Amino acid sequence: MATLTFQILEGMERGHILSGLQPPITIGREEDNGVQLNDERVSRFHAKIQEDDGQIILTDLESTNGTRVNGHPVQMHVLRVGDQVSIGRCLLLYGSREEIEEHIQSRRGRLQESEGGTVTFDSDDIRQPGDPLDGEELPRMFPDGAPPLPGGLRPVQIAQLSDALAHVHDRLRSVIERGKSQGEKGLEAPPFQVDWVDWQKLLQVEMDLSQYIASVTDPDVGDEED
Repeated sequence: MATLTFQILEGMERGHILSGLQPPITIGREEDNGVQLNDERVSRFHAKIQEDDGQIILTDLESTNGTRVNGHPVQMHVLRVGDQVSIGRCLLLYGSREEIEEHIQSRRGRLQESEGGTVTFDSDDIRQPGDPLDGEELPRMFPDGAPPLPGGLRPVQIAQLSDALAHVHDRLRSVIERGKSQGEKGLEAPPFQVDWVDWQKLLQVEMDLSQYIASVTDPDVGDEED
C-alpha cells in the first residue's frame, strides 16, 4: 500500500511535512486523527483520506466549514499530486517535493508531445509555499485536464451516464450555437455574448451538474427530491 505525504503551507503547523501516512486516515482537530490541525475552524473529524482501486479519495465528513481542493468546495474528490487542500485556515499540499517534481516533468513531457515542443504553464497550476492567496484568481480544479470516466460499469450504468452527459452536451451546444461573436476591429479574439434567456439556460446546466454531483456523493439527496 502506497504511503501519502502532505506538506502544510498555511496554519499553525505551517512548514511541517507529514510523510509515511497510510490510508485510511482522518484529518481534524482531535488527537485521534491521523493528521491533527490546531485550528478552531477545523471540525473535530473534518475529512477522511482513503485508497480505492489505486486512487486516493478525499471525503468531507460533513464538516462545519467545508473542504476545498484548489479553491473549490468538494464533498468527494480524487486527489492528484499537487492538489491544494484547504481545511479551515490550513492549506495542505498533497505530495512530496519529489512526487511533485516528477509530476511536473511528466506533464511537461505530455505538453511537448501535444504542442510540438511548445511548453506553456499557467502560474496558478501549482502554488509554491509562501505565495500569496488573497486577491488571486482561483486555480483550476483539474489542472491536468478532464478527469477519467469510471470503468467497470454495468450496461444500465453506462446508459445512464451517457444520457446524463448527453443532456449537458445538448444544453451547452444549444447555447453556444445561439451565441453571438461581437467582433471588434483589431481584436483577434472578440468577445462572445449570449442573451439573458440563454444565460439562464446555462445557469440551469450548472444546477443540473450540481445536482448530479450531490446525488452521486450523497444518494440521500436524490431520495429527498422524489
